[in-house]
Amino acid sequence: MTDAMEVLFSYAQEWLEPALLLGEPQCAEAQHYSAEQEKRLRAMLNQEALQCLEDFLDEQKLLLFFEKQALFRAGFQIAIDLSAR
Repeated sequence: MTDAMEVLFSYAQEWLEPALLLGEPQCAEAQHYSAEQEKRLRAMLNQEALQCLEDFLDEQKLLLFFEKQALFRAGFQIAIDLSAR
């Protein structure tokens, strides 16, 4: 991404995304149940398995970040294409 796109992405992620997610009633419920399931899973695991889970979750967060960036760039490209017509 360009520097300008990085700034816009950070702004969207920090300020726009939370407000948009608040508009999705099922999101808060999904976040709650996800946290509860993670808590239950962690209680079942030994230290080695907990570390494996942490490593997995870290990689999942990284993948989600890249997916968000790709979607942002795709949306940006669509806006540019539409404005050029």
